[in-house]
Amino acid sequence: MPDARAACLAGAAAGAALAIATLFWPASQAGPSGLVAARINGHLITEADLQLALEAMARDSRNPLSADAPDYALARLIDEELLYQRAIDLDLPRNASTIRRSVVIAMIDSILARAELDPSEAQLRALFAAEPERFSGELMLRVDWQSGPATGATLRRPSSHPPDRLISASDLRRYLGAELALTALDLSEGETRDIVGPGARLHRITVVERVAPEQATFETQREAVAALWVERSDEAALETYLADLRSRAEITIRAD
Repeated sequence: MPDARAACLAGAAAGAALAIATLFWPASQAGPSGLVAARINGHLITEADLQLALEAMARDSRNPLSADAPDYALARLIDEELLYQRAIDLDLPRNASTIRRSVVIAMIDSILARAELDPSEAQLRALFAAEPERFSGELMLRVDWQSGPATGATLRRPSSHPPDRLISASDLRRYLGAELALTALDLSEGETRDIVGPGARLHRITVVERVAPEQATFETQREAVAALWVERSDEAALETYLADLRSRAEITIRAD
């Protein structure tokens, strides 16, 4: 006997194209097609829905669909709808954390799918002009770092000394720590500075080589500018949607 859960999952796979629509399509509406294949407790499965399920089955199958494929697909869609309705009755989207997270992610995806993602050239150039430093390269440094007790003992290279080559300022922080890296960033090429850190240890930082970041141009950074524009548009679309939800909701926050 085939596993019942596997059979239901197969039905869910057949109706995968309907997953998001099932979450957000009101049961009172007939959907994109007026031809109804089935009605389950008021929810309509249209012929268009059935066709989508058959197309999904055909894509997943190496062989042509059998003559009874429409009946099988419809039965699985009905089973899927019954399980979905029962899950709603049990309030699983709220009580099961994984389901709740999936529903929230699906809702966010549906909001972002409607966001404007086709910026004009003028919009992209305006974004680049407003924040050119975001698209510039990083300052590159090669440093020598000596450390030892501040009492005058011989200074030695720490085991965590950065590699003897040019590295980015952000990578330099990983080797030196925030305070010493800031000291290095403040030095000119060939300049040395001594600072005393925690534990009365003396640190001697010398900038051996310093290469300023390249000046970015819109033409070379267009792809990065477009990616930032999409990111900002997504954030704005989601915030606008959430602001509307907040304005129409009754929200009470504890005063304490």
